[in-house]
Amino acid sequence: MMYRWNKVFQLSKTISKINFSFLNFRYKLKERPDPCFIVLTCFVLSIIGVFYYYYFRLLGQLYDGLSELGLGALFCRLALFAVAMILSIVSVFLLINIFCFSRDIEYLLLFPVRPCDIFTGKYIAVIVFCYVIEILLLLPVCIIQTQYIGDISAIITYISAAAILPHLVVFPLAVLVTICLKFAMLLKRMRTVLVVAGIIVYFAGGVICGLLSNGQIDEKQDLLNWVNDFIIPFPFYNQYIGFHPVLKLLCIILVAVFIGGYYYLSYFVIGKKYAIYDKEGRIRLTAMKYNLLSKLRSYFKKEYQTFFRNPVYVINGLFGIFITPFLLPLSFRISATAESIAQIRALVSAPEFSFYAVLFAIAVIALTSAINVVASSSFSREGASFWIVKIIPYSLMQQAFVKALFSTSISMMGIIMNCLIFKVYFHYGLIQIGVIALVGILFVVVKLFCNTCG
Repeated sequence: MMYRWNKVFQLSKTISKINFSFLNFRYKLKERPDPCFIVLTCFVLSIIGVFYYYYFRLLGQLYDGLSELGLGALFCRLALFAVAMILSIVSVFLLINIFCFSRDIEYLLLFPVRPCDIFTGKYIAVIVFCYVIEILLLLPVCIIQTQYIGDISAIITYISAAAILPHLVVFPLAVLVTICLKFAMLLKRMRTVLVVAGIIVYFAGGVICGLLSNGQIDEKQDLLNWVNDFIIPFPFYNQYIGFHPVLKLLCIILVAVFIGGYYYLSYFVIGKKYAIYDKEGRIRLTAMKYNLLSKLRSYFKKEYQTFFRNPVYVINGLFGIFITPFLLPLSFRISATAESIAQIRALVSAPEFSFYAVLFAIAVIALTSAINVVASSSFSREGASFWIVKIIPYSLMQQAFVKALFSTSISMMGIIMNCLIFKVYFHYGLIQIGVIALVGILFVVVKLFCNTCG
């Protein structure tokens, strides 16, 4: 039995390295650091520090506001509920990518391992990634509440909740995904469609059941009690909060119960054999072919599928495009008062300041577009497999053009996000938004053209 579990944990480690290599960061640590690596590391750490600074301030303001209203006990419930929602979104993304899109299972099935071993290894990989995100989110919450309350029991509460919360979120989703994959194997088609449909039905059913169980607000139930009943981080949360600290620590044993339970459930659902079928109903053992499309479309499709099917590329690439634009309104929201924000919006709409407002927005878009991790990762990931680039029946210049076209399309999504923020938050006019979008797109195209030619 111990040998089998050692095999499962080794599989989870291998699957984590395949899906979460983070641009081979672990190999960079073993090498002698070069100036580019040091600068990039300092930049990433500074961005994380800025986020953590604003995150601490936001949590402190939230706790102060709840304490003034006499709702300090609601802080823990809100924090755990928010983390549970974030873990739900992250786990859905990871489960779909690792269970449906990842090609590792096709090759792992060639080894003498059971399908339940592979599925449990994938489950553990998702749980470990959720643990990392949860620690980053809950550590400031625990520090702030412990600082205000001055009681060590809050630390025990957060440690125990942090241990079981990812399993409570991921376990039902993982079981649902496993059942959907079994049906897809029997039907020999619709693998991803069944999984996505099952997840949508699961969340829709949870929301509907929550609304129906709480009912409508009446005279006997005020808004606060209704919200308190609706915001439940995980099942039996109210009973869990009333536990003795020793009992809360004993709840950590549930971690082993969830892992073992998923192992045997996946063995019961999947069985001893598992196969992946293509669209024609044949067992898929070869790489996906693109010869039915034109070279440009097939290579462009390959770039998108490589990007969105690898969580590392999505996390690294979309960070600078979708997360960076939110730093500007977040900094204004935390550091500025309501009066100063209203003054900024009035200046933006003023005719004499309209030109300078457009220049400021273009500067922000130029800054966020310059941090184009999508383009750099799109080119740099071919370093380890450059021999594949050579045998593709497409010239190197044409491949570089497709990569530039792909990264430009992703950057345009970021420009649209920036324009929406300037329109909704800073109340820019439609003409200003049009000028900002046009200049931003021209900047991205010229920058990528210069980088590609260089």
